[in-house]
Amino acid sequence: MSKIWKSQMSRYVKLSFFTATVETVVLYGCESWTLSPQLEKSLNGCYTRMLRAALNISWRQHITNKELYGDLPRISDKIAARRMSLAGHCIRHEDMPANLVILWEPTHGRKNRGRQKLSFLDVLKRDTGVHLNQELQNCMVNKQDWRIRTRARLRPI
Repeated sequence: MSKIWKSQMSRYVKLSFFTATVETVVLYGCESWTLSPQLEKSLNGCYTRMLRAALNISWRQHITNKELYGDLPRISDKIAARRMSLAGHCIRHEDMPANLVILWEPTHGRKNRGRQKLSFLDVLKRDTGVHLNQELQNCMVNKQDWRIRTRARLRPI
């Protein structure tokens, strides 16, 4: 691949090739990931380094990330949009078993000691900025509203 990255091909061709080969592998199954803010930051940094390598841009050239990304959204925003899309799809299909699991929170038992594990519901709330389960469910059921919220996550840097 280094022959392609170091070639004189246009930025558009390199980005298309990068999206088709690298990004699809990196994002495989990302709809179900529960990423902490620290993991998102690490993933964004790794993606930026891979993008710089693909476009043959060294960090010494002092190109800002805004210039580097252009119209591309951050990888963490792509993951959030895919996660939101899957959750909305599962909620709207009442015959799917996933419909019951998406907004499920345990109401019995005891919590473990220490920091609690990040749940899919917590990540969805963080992605959307909604704090109540009922409000989140109402947004997901309204397909047009949910689609607008999902696409809003795909804004460029």
